[in-house]
This record gives sequence, structure tokens and C-alpha cells, in this order.
Amino acid sequence: MVSIIVTGHGEFATALEKTMEYVIGPQEDIYFVNFNNGMGNIELENKLREVVSKTNGNDIIFLTDLAGGTPFSTAVLLSQDMTNCKVYGGCNMPMLFSVLEMREDGELEEIALEILDQAKDSVVLFGESSDIEEEENLDDGI
Repeated sequence: MVSIIVTGHGEFATALEKTMEYVIGPQEDIYFVNFNNGMGNIELENKLREVVSKTNGNDIIFLTDLAGGTPFSTAVLLSQDMTNCKVYGGCNMPMLFSVLEMREDGELEEIALEILDQAKDSVVLFGESSDIEEEENLDDGI
């Protein structure tokens, strides 16, 4: 099984935890670490190291809020000493649900690519797809 560590600025991580529990209930082997105002990089790193130690050597996927932000950079720093780890920036609920769905049976590399595809597909702009379909129908004379 792949362990999941969610981290981000403010209450990002625990907000995702509460939303996840509301939608699908509590899950095992998933950890949520907030990077609150006033917390330093070293404190966050120590918290993440503590959580990593709880994963018992499982493959790990870090889901962070902002690529390039402190939680992301800290996860990247930790992952450099690990061969069984992937770090994502830009986490959203569909990404989290994808990881939860695939982590039982999939291999880390396979899961890593699928999560990225799922995340990209989950972002939509209302009204745009129907406008495109109408334009295509006009071009075809339909």
C-alpha cells in the first residue's frame, strides 16, 4: 500500500482531511500536516520526518498545496533521500481521491502518472466545452 502525506500552508491539510472524511469516511495510512503561521522550515521538516517514520517503509506520495512553496520544497528535500517517493504540488480533492483509490493495487510509478492525468482532467471551465461542441457541429454542417 502507498502511504499518503498531505501538507500545505495554514489549515490546508486538515481542511482536506475533513472534506475527505465527509465524502468517503476516515482512511488508513494517510497523514495531514499543516504549515501554520509562525512555524519554521525546520519544524515542518521535523513533523514530516516523524510522519515518514510511521509509514514503515511504504511507498509515499506527498500531496502539497503549492508547487515551490515551503511544504512542497520541504517534501522535495526529504524525498531526495528516498527511492520510494513522489511529490506533487497543486493538490486538489480529485487528486487525493485518485491516490486513495489506486494505492492498494498499483505500483508507485503507475499511480504517479495516473494521478497527474486525473488532476488535469478534474479542472474544467463551465460552458466552454459546450461552446466548442457547438462550433464543431457548425463546421460539419450539422
